[in-house]
Amino acid sequence: MNKSKKTPLAIMLASAFTVHSGAVLADHGSLGFGIGTASPVITQGGITLPAGLWAGGLTTQFINFDSVSNEQLLSVQENAVDEAHGDVHTQDTYLQPALFAAYGVTDDLTLGLRIPFVLRSGIRSPGHHDDHDEHESMVNNQGDANGFGDVSFFGQYRFFHSADNLNQASVTMGLKTPTGATGIQTNQGNSFEAHFQPGSGSWDPSFGLSFTRAMGQFSFDTNVLYTVATTGTQQTDLGDIFDYNFALSYAFGAPVRSGLFSSSNNAPWTAILELNGEWQDYQNTAGLTDPNSGGNTVYISPGVRFSGGKGWNTALSVGAPIVTDLNGFQTDPDYRITYRFVAVF
Repeated sequence: MNKSKKTPLAIMLASAFTVHSGAVLADHGSLGFGIGTASPVITQGGITLPAGLWAGGLTTQFINFDSVSNEQLLSVQENAVDEAHGDVHTQDTYLQPALFAAYGVTDDLTLGLRIPFVLRSGIRSPGHHDDHDEHESMVNNQGDANGFGDVSFFGQYRFFHSADNLNQASVTMGLKTPTGATGIQTNQGNSFEAHFQPGSGSWDPSFGLSFTRAMGQFSFDTNVLYTVATTGTQQTDLGDIFDYNFALSYAFGAPVRSGLFSSSNNAPWTAILELNGEWQDYQNTAGLTDPNSGGNTVYISPGVRFSGGKGWNTALSVGAPIVTDLNGFQTDPDYRITYRFVAVF
């Protein structure tokens, strides 16, 4: 395959290599590998980058959370069965832009890295009883927690593809490194708790499988990814993560040429519908389990991708949670927006 023929394929695949965020379920975003035959935004497909090509770009995820009043926070704290259940918090928004780059070592092996920046706004938590009235509590406006996140390295190895290239399967792996900020302080001058820090301070490996099937103008992608969280800043293990995703895509205007060129210049627009599931284990700090952590969330995420030329594409997805089964008290996500821009060279 010569380089000119590889380029349309590469722009479809490049945004896969945004590696998982290693994120706490309710308070963080989650970006999977996010590619496929017709280029889902979050679901990881089974196709790797062609040998000899670089890909780079920007991915951004924004989450808006349900509104929680000060009265609700205080009520949860005051009616908690113990101090651990009363240690609650909320935030308004989460924003994570990230730069990434990837290289096709061979047609079957892609390696890359991802550098995120994390912005959390409106973090609040109940405080202690007021000094002037032992029966009156207050809510602390802790402020925003912004800073560089943990750099991730990743790889994808394609171990199977059919002779007609309509079926592709890969193994995925990643390693999140303890390179992000872990000392961001609140408005009160104290360090934010570990799950609000932009970096986790831990080495977190991940392993998974992905699959792509091309079917004319349609394509199907699915992947699973398991992340092992280790102990990091503030002696905190943020909890293992299991991501599971499904995507159905439709290329407008032209049938798919093959499993590798599902969206050529003859079909610049692709519609996408994804189901994105995230399960997270409980957080553990110094041997103590946080009952207000972990759980399961499933988003339904319609999206669209536009290929404007041989060397770039852009995509947008809007997700709404259809399952929010979270442990204890956590702020439910209201909606999630994911954007990406990708270029190859």
